[in-house]
Amino acid sequence: MNKKLALGLLSASTLLIAACSNNDSDDSQGSGEEGTTLNVYSNSLARGRQEWIEEQAAEEGFNLSFVDAGGGDILNRALAEAGSPQADIIFGLDESMFFELKGEDMFVEHVPEWADEIPEDALVGDGYFHPLIEQRIFMIANEEYTDADEISNWQDLAENVEGQYRVPSDTGGGTDQKAMLSILLQYVDEENGELGIAQEGWDELKAFFENGYTVPESEDFHELFNDGDLVINYFYSGGIEEAEENYGFKATPINPEQGVITMREQIGAVNKGDDHNYDEAKRFIDWFGSAEVQSGFVEEFGGLPVNEEAYDSAPERIQEVVEQTEPMDVDWEFVQANLSDWMEKIELEIIQ
Repeated sequence: MNKKLALGLLSASTLLIAACSNNDSDDSQGSGEEGTTLNVYSNSLARGRQEWIEEQAAEEGFNLSFVDAGGGDILNRALAEAGSPQADIIFGLDESMFFELKGEDMFVEHVPEWADEIPEDALVGDGYFHPLIEQRIFMIANEEYTDADEISNWQDLAENVEGQYRVPSDTGGGTDQKAMLSILLQYVDEENGELGIAQEGWDELKAFFENGYTVPESEDFHELFNDGDLVINYFYSGGIEEAEENYGFKATPINPEQGVITMREQIGAVNKGDDHNYDEAKRFIDWFGSAEVQSGFVEEFGGLPVNEEAYDSAPERIQEVVEQTEPMDVDWEFVQANLSDWMEKIELEIIQ
């Protein structure tokens, strides 16, 4: 059996109980009338987000049912259900995951009312999906214990702070994957490289792993960073303020010349056939991505809205991080086409 399909079927089966408990109104999914139950799949519902969305949406006449899981599980479940989609809305996954779903004809075209409030370079979905929240993944230094100016790129870590920087323990986490991509994508060679990456890139990634510190489950990498056992960490912009408040450190973002991996959580209406009424799904997208709703969302939970009209609602600390870093130019379709093969090679040949 195809590995991806097998993973998809496994994820679908493990989520089945949760889905059944959430989806109370399957009979109503064929209608697009106001009040119809919309099945919403997302990896961005934890820590009160689902309850907030549900409460705010109810005031607008939406009736929502949720499937909450990690990004990979949501992706695999949606792929497993491609022949008979159960979701009406998917949001929270990044560009590469949405490109994979789009490649399976999983979305219907819809240009939201707020599309003209999105920076042009962030509109990569050809009208089939659109960005909501931006996350930047970058190195951070604890300048109580090291000089951030000594680290100009990920490749400096192995020599300059050997054993004192964090490396991923596996390839499953989205932030961990972006740390690895931060190195690999500097060495793209689609013509001669293995899996599109030059040998120098694989060598640099191997050195990164060999000379870093893999944090065991019994330890907390934030505590290690706060105490100076780790002087360089990597993290995502949406969580930096909370981590600093909870652990008491002040992180200094490191901005390499090529910039930092910047991914944007997307939203799209799921393709359920030509005879399906998509009015309610499209109305939800128009509502949820609006400047007003996105402003309220980030004020409550943090994050950087891609909608420029909502930008000022982002926490001040996140705005500071954005000013201190520059987005890397990433071909997300190239990433989507190669990501699973890259991670398999890393698991088999690089992670010890």
